[in-house]
Amino acid sequence: MKKKFTFFAILLVTLWGCKKFDSSNTTDYLQVLQYSIDTTWQSLTKTLSNQKGGLGIYITCPKGNYFVSSGLEPGAAAASHFRAASITKSFTATAIMLLDQQGKLNIDDTVTKLIPGTGTSYLPDDSDYQIPYKDRFTIRELLEHRANIFDQVNTPIPDTVNAWYAGNIYYMAVLVLRDRYHQFTLDELHRLISKHQLTYGIPGIEHHYSNNGYTLLAKIIERVSGKTYQDYVRDEILIKNQLNGTSLPYLGTDTALPAPFLHGYKYVNNSSVDYTMFNMSWGIAEGNLITTFWDLSTFYRNLFTGNAGLNLSQVNRMKTCLATNEYYGLGIEFKDGLGYGHTGSHEGYLTVAFYDPVTDCMVISESTLYPGDADLNNRLGVTVVGLIKNMKQILGYK
Repeated sequence: MKKKFTFFAILLVTLWGCKKFDSSNTTDYLQVLQYSIDTTWQSLTKTLSNQKGGLGIYITCPKGNYFVSSGLEPGAAAASHFRAASITKSFTATAIMLLDQQGKLNIDDTVTKLIPGTGTSYLPDDSDYQIPYKDRFTIRELLEHRANIFDQVNTPIPDTVNAWYAGNIYYMAVLVLRDRYHQFTLDELHRLISKHQLTYGIPGIEHHYSNNGYTLLAKIIERVSGKTYQDYVRDEILIKNQLNGTSLPYLGTDTALPAPFLHGYKYVNNSSVDYTMFNMSWGIAEGNLITTFWDLSTFYRNLFTGNAGLNLSQVNRMKTCLATNEYYGLGIEFKDGLGYGHTGSHEGYLTVAFYDPVTDCMVISESTLYPGDADLNNRLGVTVVGLIKNMKQILGYK
């Protein structure tokens, strides 16, 4: 990080030496931010042949709103759509906390308990929902990723399983080997876990990130609210926060993004593959969000200031992290120097979104270069976070 700070310090001295910097002039800020992103992106990608994709950063703070990009298609702006992947989890967690706030569920209930005022349990008791340790984990632990629910998105199905998809990531095996437009359902994803009794072990002991824990939350939202997951989130969060550019596609055939949108590319073996059009029905409630820089900034700013529908008491519960993982609360991540928010990763798109309540500074970054190589992927993430922190320093925020 020190090298990055030194680089940007030299950069600012160079720029300011050519022209007296006016801190009240947003054009001056924009020029420095643009130079910063261009230089950083060019340095990161200069050795990558046949590379497509770029980086956009949107900052809203007391000093103004700033959008800069490098390498993105012409016309990229704060209203451009992209896939936000796991940032979906913040919306799902908000929906759960709304139902808790209204007394329609209790996040400290185990999922086998009855929904308040009904004779119906949070999860069905049929064969599709015989999740290992089902009577021992709570809704809160699902939110915290402490329920040890098997994650079919990141963990291959064990080779010992007697099924054609054994040894593979389940959803990718279905899309690649069977049907790219396959209609995944919540019941199907939970049947997979139940049928093979897949688990990481006893719940409540450790943090173990699980996308399927959030698909279970979607089922709970549906049973408590009486609406589909996407309808409940639309009615209670998207519409009420005027997030008109945000959607939650759930059909296997709904693979496109609304215009204007950013193309997303996966970079593998010195080649860029366009992953923009994608069946996201396997990612309900954990990764199917499509949004814009502007909408995402509005959502998180509203959420953390108590204006998204949740009172501040509920928001503070979401921000609370346990000692077992001091960087993850209830659908909310915490990062030093950035604040509270979430990250998202899906082929073609890498998203970072954080709000700092101390400085009232919201930052959204979107990379449409998704490296298939783990080392390059990690270097991209470190570079983007370092760039964001330095941009905040440029604007006078620590």
